[in-house]
Amino acid sequence: MIINGPGKLKMVYVPDGAEPVELNVYDFKGPGVALAMYNVDESIRAFADSSMAMALSKKWPLYLSTKNTILKKYDGRFKDIFQEVYEENWKEKFEENSIWYEHRLIDDMVAYAVKSEGGYVWACKNYDGDVQSDFLAQGL
Repeated sequence: MIINGPGKLKMVYVPDGAEPVELNVYDFKGPGVALAMYNVDESIRAFADSSMAMALSKKWPLYLSTKNTILKKYDGRFKDIFQEVYEENWKEKFEENSIWYEHRLIDDMVAYAVKSEGGYVWACKNYDGDVQSDFLAQGL
């Protein structure tokens, strides 16, 4: 959203049957811009499962990249759910096929991709995937 001038930006979550939870996001001193993001655990789990199924079918290791050092809660949720799904459903199958799952920071993963010859599945969140797919389409 475009912020036209000074004011407080707040985010409110209204749980069913409970009191609203309000978060003060920022106190704008002048014009600016703001963004809200969301995802649901069910979707993240499905993404994890499909990524792991693809890696197993190719017998390639799987890397999930996030920026959880900055987006601690949002990207941290992806990291945690991917790890849970891996441990609960895929770890044994991966080990039987001498492949692995690993989380990496997007910065590290990009550096790895530039140096590598491929042979892995790279799970990216939407924006990262859009940017990196253009990079990979160039044959790197």
